[in-house]
Amino acid sequence: MRYAYRFNWYRTVRVYLDHNAGAPIRPQVRDAIADYLSRATHGNPSSVHRSGQEARRELEQARERVASLIGAHTRTIVFTSGGTESNNLAIFGAIGAAPKRHRIVTTAIEHSSLLTPLIDLESRGYEIIRVKPDREGLIDPAAVAEQINDETSVVSIGLANAEVGSIQKIGPIAESAANAGALVHLDAAQAAGRIPLDVSKLRCDLMTLSAHKLGGIEGSGALFLRRGARIVPTILGGPQESGLRAGTPNLIGAIAFGVAAEVSAANLDEESERLRHLSQQLLDRLSAAIPGLAVNGPSQDRLPNTLNLTFPGVLGETLLIAFDLEGIEVSMGSACAAGAVEPSHVLLAMGRSAAAARSSLRLSLGWNTTAEEIAFAGEIIPRVWQRIAEAEPIPTTEAA
Repeated sequence: MRYAYRFNWYRTVRVYLDHNAGAPIRPQVRDAIADYLSRATHGNPSSVHRSGQEARRELEQARERVASLIGAHTRTIVFTSGGTESNNLAIFGAIGAAPKRHRIVTTAIEHSSLLTPLIDLESRGYEIIRVKPDREGLIDPAAVAEQINDETSVVSIGLANAEVGSIQKIGPIAESAANAGALVHLDAAQAAGRIPLDVSKLRCDLMTLSAHKLGGIEGSGALFLRRGARIVPTILGGPQESGLRAGTPNLIGAIAFGVAAEVSAANLDEESERLRHLSQQLLDRLSAAIPGLAVNGPSQDRLPNTLNLTFPGVLGETLLIAFDLEGIEVSMGSACAAGAVEPSHVLLAMGRSAAAARSSLRLSLGWNTTAEEIAFAGEIIPRVWQRIAEAEPIPTTEAA
C-alpha cells in the first residue's frame, strides 16, 4: 500500500464514529459499577441468604430499567450475554416451541447473528424466506406479510439496520403473523436508545436488546418475551431467568445495562435531535467537498446517528486505514474472511454494485460525539479522501 503523504502516527485527537459497533461506556455506568463494587457482598442472586437477596434486588432493579426503555413489563425481560445470544434464543427458541413449523420469514439485510443461525437451519431443511429491500434499505411490510403462512414459526426482522440505519415499518406483519400463529421477533439492538420503542405498539412477541450499543458494557444483553408467547431455552441448566436462560447471571453487566437504558431513555428525544443535527452537518460538509459522494439509506426513515457513504474513486478499506491514522475511527460495516474484505451483503441487497459496496464506509455518532469532533472530521475526511484518490485511484465507474 502506497501513500503520497505522511501520516501522523502520534495524533492525539481521536474522533470515534463507530457507535453502531459499540458505544463508549457512559460515565453514569462507570459510577454505578464502582458504587456496586464498593458495597457489594458478592452474593449469588439465586441464593436465599441476605447477600443473595441483595444481589437479587440489584438484578431486578436493572431488569425494571431495561424494561422501561421499551415499554415492557419487568418480568418479560430475559438477560443474556448480548445481542447475538438474544437473536439465537429468539430463533432457536421459537422453532423449538413449534417443531412442526419449518418456515422462517426474514429479510436479506439482517445482522450476521441472525443470518448465520438461519443458514444453519436452512442446511437442516428449514425453509428460509428472505425478503429483499428497496434501494434505500427499506422493506415493504406487505411483502413480508404475504410470505407468512401456517407453516411459519417466526418472522425475524431487524428494526433498524446496523449498516445503513434504515428503520423498518412493521405495519401488517404483526397481524398476519398473529393470524398464522407465528411469532414476530424484532432485532432492536441498533434501535433501542436511539428511537422511541414500545413493544405494545409494535405488537412484537420477541425483541433483542444489546447493552454496549447504549453505553453499557460488552457481554450483556436481553430478550423481551411477550407474556403468553412461548419459546424453549437453548442453554440448559438451572432455573435462572424464568427457566429460559440457565446460568448465574452477569450481575455487573445487568446493572450497567440498566443504568445505560435509564440514561438513554431520560433524554431520548433531545439526544436524537442533537445527533440528527450533527449527522446532517457532517453530511453537508462532506457532500460539498467530495464530488460524487453518495448516501446509502433513506433520507427520512433512518437512525439519526448513522451515515453510510460511498466515496468515489477509492477503496473503502484503504480509506478506513487512512482515516484511522489521521484520528478518525469509522467502519466498513462488512464481514472479513480469510483476510479479504467482502462487499457488504446489505449494500448488495440494496442494488449497489460490488465495487460501490467496497468503496463505502459507515459513520455512526453517539452520546459522546461533540460538535467540535464533527467539525474536525468534516475537515480531515475530504482531505484524506482527496489524497487517497490521487495516490491510489480506482476507476470511478467501478464504484458506481
